[in-house]
Amino acid sequence: MSLVSRAATDDDLPALVALQQSWDTRWFGAPEHDESEVRESLARVDPWEQRSVVVFAGERLAGAGWWWGDDTTLLVDPTALLVDPTADTTTIHDELVSWLVTSGSGHAEALSRDTSLRAALEAHGWEHWLSQFELLRDTAGLPDPAWPDGVTATALGDGAEAAYRVIYDEAGWADVPGHGQRDFTEWQGLFVAGEDPEQQVLAWQGERLVGVALGKVFSDGTGWVSQVAVPRDQQGRGLGSALLAEAFGRRVAAGANQLGLGVSAANTDALRLYRSLGLDVDREWMRYRPAG
Repeated sequence: MSLVSRAATDDDLPALVALQQSWDTRWFGAPEHDESEVRESLARVDPWEQRSVVVFAGERLAGAGWWWGDDTTLLVDPTALLVDPTADTTTIHDELVSWLVTSGSGHAEALSRDTSLRAALEAHGWEHWLSQFELLRDTAGLPDPAWPDGVTATALGDGAEAAYRVIYDEAGWADVPGHGQRDFTEWQGLFVAGEDPEQQVLAWQGERLVGVALGKVFSDGTGWVSQVAVPRDQQGRGLGSALLAEAFGRRVAAGANQLGLGVSAANTDALRLYRSLGLDVDREWMRYRPAG
């Protein structure tokens, strides 16, 4: 059957939600995204005419793709390329990667187990250059935060600008492979705006901000830490462990049924810390870019 591709529209949202949840179930055993999360992801895409595609096989939505960010931030939505598990995945993946090339995207992510998508990317001359791990643990036995002497924890309050400076200036977040730099407006829109301020943890030594842990509880019940940062001159004091324990404790209090975060595979120090807190690698996302 021939394929028909076009840019996504608002009218496609119900079908895109169903496709996302079908894809989730294929790879993770259950849906991990609800309508609001799919809508939030698509809201970052601009313009839709260039950066989104839906692929139909007859009347059925067989695949979809969208991306946001640019080649300076190195950011691509990790759910950017979706295929109906009952479709001809090889053909649909080839269609999606062909669109990805012409859309101007310089980056894509593939689940390590998704050999069909990886083969399509490599057939179009893309290469794997970095992996991102997602780590999970259950909520039982979560340690209490052990703060260094004189350190206290608060919620975000009016500390967004100070938190941004710690993350990008004092902790060097963008120096980690795969992170990239964000300006304040983009960062605030992604990590702060619309999120529960009580879920955002700031650590203070007197009047100095010495640690930040941001995140949320997703619709599937996963309590997530999206950013954790400690100034370079404050590292080695146990602040990272305390921040994570505090942030995870707040997620559990908000109803989380499991806890997780993501880390670059190249960030071995952070990976060692996370594993010491009982987190284990659950999945690997492989980042691809055009060869050369």
